[in-house]
Amino acid sequence: MKSVLTSRYRVLGLASIRLGIILLVSLWVATYLNYDTYKDFYGKKLFRLHTSDLKSLADQMTIKLNFFLSQGNSSAVQDVLDASFGLFGFVITDCASTQRSCPEQKVLHVSGPESAWMRTPTADDLNGGSFTLLQRSLPVGNEPVLPGAPPGQIIGRLYVIKNIPSGFFSDYLIWLRHPLSDSGARRFYLRTNMAFTAGAMIIWTVAEFYFMVRRRQKRILARRQEELRASVDSYLRQLTEKDLQITRLNDQSRRQHEASVAMIRSLEQKIRNEEEYRELAEQIIAELEVAQGEQSLSYAAELERTRDEIRQLQEKVEQFESSSSSGKESSYRVLEEAVRTRQFSNLFEQSIYEKIAASRQFQKGEWRLLGNFDVAPGRNYRQFTDFILLSGDALVILEAKYYVGSIESPGDFLNDIWLSVSSQRKKIDCLWGENPYHQINEYSMSLMKILKQRSPWNFQIFAVIVFPDEADISKVGEHLGKFYRVTTLGRLLPLLDGIFSEAHRFQAGKGQRRPRPEQVEEMLRGRKISA
Repeated sequence: MKSVLTSRYRVLGLASIRLGIILLVSLWVATYLNYDTYKDFYGKKLFRLHTSDLKSLADQMTIKLNFFLSQGNSSAVQDVLDASFGLFGFVITDCASTQRSCPEQKVLHVSGPESAWMRTPTADDLNGGSFTLLQRSLPVGNEPVLPGAPPGQIIGRLYVIKNIPSGFFSDYLIWLRHPLSDSGARRFYLRTNMAFTAGAMIIWTVAEFYFMVRRRQKRILARRQEELRASVDSYLRQLTEKDLQITRLNDQSRRQHEASVAMIRSLEQKIRNEEEYRELAEQIIAELEVAQGEQSLSYAAELERTRDEIRQLQEKVEQFESSSSSGKESSYRVLEEAVRTRQFSNLFEQSIYEKIAASRQFQKGEWRLLGNFDVAPGRNYRQFTDFILLSGDALVILEAKYYVGSIESPGDFLNDIWLSVSSQRKKIDCLWGENPYHQINEYSMSLMKILKQRSPWNFQIFAVIVFPDEADISKVGEHLGKFYRVTTLGRLLPLLDGIFSEAHRFQAGKGQRRPRPEQVEEMLRGRKISA
């Protein structure tokens, strides 16, 4: 539990770091674009507009203000100030002195409250700022001159206050303090940053989804490797036990042989005067010697084959552990196939496996073979098949029956027992039902239930009873209905090829996309089906 929490904290930490880096990069790019916007707004548009004919603009503005102030038209004065607002703001005071400092002056008019002041001017700004005197204008036409108001009288001051930021970074800092400000180029800063922040979140989300998929793939691969390692260890223990068992049987057989020879020689000593018994004793000894030799050779061959299989499996394990990350998957499949398919109950099952493994379809990966597969999971009993051969179109249950001679039945092959008739009559044993037909039918029904629960695809299920080549199956025939067959080992591959060809034509007519053989195996084993 602690390791799981540590792993989760590590993933969250890395995700936070990636988010921070992406946000920093996106905000840096947004700042650069805002800087370009600042230069374009102030340096190219607004500054050029307001400085094109500044002297002429100031003269005209002063004339208008002198006139409207003389008339006492406050609204017209405010309109003139608002219309000329831009890089510079304007303030009108009541100061009538020509002295530069006028601390007692009062503000009469300011560029309107809706104007985009960077900072509202204060008294300190006015005392040190540039100004021009506003004077009473001459009367127009027959307009009377007001008493005590001679033309040219100073009636106030017009202060010009700079309203442009000293630089981009100072303007940017002011915007950061007031991000919703709509003054000058600041109206563009918030949009640019919001757009790049949204883009950064989208990029981060896509990146985290990619890393999540990669982490899931690594967990699946690690779990498969652990399962394979457990299978390898189990299989090595079985082979080692088999090696010890064969060695023990060989030693036991040799001791029994030596005891039998000693007993017979003792008997020969007692009846040495009887020629007939002596010849009989020599014949028995010779037969025992031959039998012992054959049995020893058989044990030696089996022992050598088992030890060779141990060496091959150990070499595959070493090759898997030393392979690079790129070759890990191929060596994994080789090792998985070696562990899965080499566990047989008898030599006849091994012969069936070797026959199928040597086929072109198996080597190309079109067929996959499962051994000792339980088709009754979740029940209170077990139904282990000898083999299940699978492709993308059909599943074939293979049941090995090593009985030689003529395969017969005292009644109906579908409902009575089966017999092997050679030098003696022997009943063919079955784990389920009266005969092999009942057995494969029971396995097929159980396998069909598994498919209904797990499979997203439709399959045809066939079953084949396989006898050795020494068996005569002419009386039972090759067909036990549409989906059940009887054959010998030598005719197994042509029969299987015909079954899968028939299933392929059937599935092709439905137009459904078929799975790969390895996906079918994952489904049967209850694993998550890979893409």
